[in-house]
Amino acid sequence: MPTTFIPFTMCATVRGNHMRSFHTDLERLTSSHRGWAPLDVVKSTNTKALLRGAIPQSVHTTTDASLSRYLQDRLITDKDIHLDLVVSIQR
Repeated sequence: MPTTFIPFTMCATVRGNHMRSFHTDLERLTSSHRGWAPLDVVKSTNTKALLRGAIPQSVHTTTDASLSRYLQDRLITDKDIHLDLVVSIQR
């Protein structure tokens, strides 16, 4: 059975005074080893970036909030990344 992918956008904002590591944090988020949710940077400034991605449909893709929590857990806690994420599922 084919897998349905849910497209989403994500706004990443630098957390606190971590501006120096912002671009490194973005590189970690978009690195190619994240096959489960590849991300592309659409637009970026020195403190904020808009990213686009797609993720397989699951219980985590039912609401923006549930997908945001899932991505926060997967993307932020396993690395030393200092970003705040806001996620919107494309409907």
